[in-house]
Amino acid sequence: PPPYSVANLTYMHLPTSVAELTSSWTFEQFQEMVDDTHFYGFSIKTLFELSTSSCEDVFKNKNIKELLDSDQRFDLIFLEIALGQESLSVFSHKFKAPIINFQGFTSWSLVDWIAGNSLSISHIPEVLSFQFTNRMSFKERLQNFVSTVLTFLYYHFEHLPNQQRLVEQYYKNPSMPHVSEMLKEISITLINSQKTLEYPRPYTPNMIPIGGAHMSTHMTPLPQNIKTFIDNAKQGVIFFSLGTFVPAHVMPSKYIQAFVNVFKRLPQKILWKTELDNIPGLSENVKLTKWVPQPTVLGHPNCVLFLTHGGLFSQHEAFYAGVPVVGIPFFNEQRFNMKFYESVGVGIKLELNEVTEETVYRAITTIMRDERYKENARRVSSIVRDQPMSPADTAVYWVEYVLRHRGAPHLKPASLYLRWYELLLMDVFIILLLILSVAVFVFYYLIKRLLHIMFGNVRYVSNIKK
Repeated sequence: PPPYSVANLTYMHLPTSVAELTSSWTFEQFQEMVDDTHFYGFSIKTLFELSTSSCEDVFKNKNIKELLDSDQRFDLIFLEIALGQESLSVFSHKFKAPIINFQGFTSWSLVDWIAGNSLSISHIPEVLSFQFTNRMSFKERLQNFVSTVLTFLYYHFEHLPNQQRLVEQYYKNPSMPHVSEMLKEISITLINSQKTLEYPRPYTPNMIPIGGAHMSTHMTPLPQNIKTFIDNAKQGVIFFSLGTFVPAHVMPSKYIQAFVNVFKRLPQKILWKTELDNIPGLSENVKLTKWVPQPTVLGHPNCVLFLTHGGLFSQHEAFYAGVPVVGIPFFNEQRFNMKFYESVGVGIKLELNEVTEETVYRAITTIMRDERYKENARRVSSIVRDQPMSPADTAVYWVEYVLRHRGAPHLKPASLYLRWYELLLMDVFIILLLILSVAVFVFYYLIKRLLHIMFGNVRYVSNIKK
């Protein structure tokens, strides 16, 4: 539930077997999931299998069953539908309310397809598959193309049928359209990105970037002990947080010890966000904390570096604060984010299997000694802050816009309703190819007849003379 009371909010907890499963995983199991990629970077299968399992748990939940059987009314449905939750569109059908799709990270091929946006395979890499930049080599464009094709084949021939099966099994309303048709009922898609925080790409009017909306304009105050620790850091503070998806207690001790040894060699103070109560061998310049308002820490003038896993929310906060980063990503989306950090000159990426005392120390000291990282971070921060409306206000405006205009169907491009071969102009190409083939055949036939008339008669006359 939210950490504070909201008067008009009813919270319903929906535990899933996936959450229970991952909570007991070892570090090796997390790594196995990360490394479970397929031909040419195709990595969506595992993610969508987990999503389908979670959707089934949602339908089995007693509270959800009661909700679907109730006469309650809703004006709007929020879903993260493009991340493998298409079956949950039954809520839109049940309550006759428009859908707003929230995309938890930047747009990618399936989100573009669902919104009717054009696919930019030649210059926008698949965020879930690769850590390419927008200037791809031929090999990278080939990989990007093959990965996208495999993603769509899996999505249409395996994933959507699985989602449709859930609808037929648990909703059982004969008037419910196929889930693929319900996708066309999405009013707008809110993208957790900013145009200045990603490679330039096209967006249709029904795609609204709102990256950074989670950051409040009023910074949450720091706990007094944390504030004192940062205020007294004459050499600056390095904030260290590797997120929460991979629990700290399952992290191999060799990595923990590498960080401990590095921090002993640094003049800066280290604020380490971790679930661990105690870490042996910590030096006096290190302070452990289980929770801290991250945007406030990064926005403190004494914060000089962010040691991060490269998550998207952390990226938004670091860019906004103008703090350079050293990133140790766990998953493909985080690797993609860290590649973007490097491309704009504000960070250094280290793969987890590269983490040693020396590599971490070298990365940190490189950024501390090279003023270009700080200058680039400040430059990016000024770009990110230069917006006509805050991301949160943008999100609120477009949500209310959908309500005011009854789903805002006028924002949807006609490409949503085209068949795949119409969208790709395959029917046009086939007709043109057919016309060209007929023209070539007629031309060939006429030339052949002409040559036969001309040279056939010459040979005949020549034979008479002999």
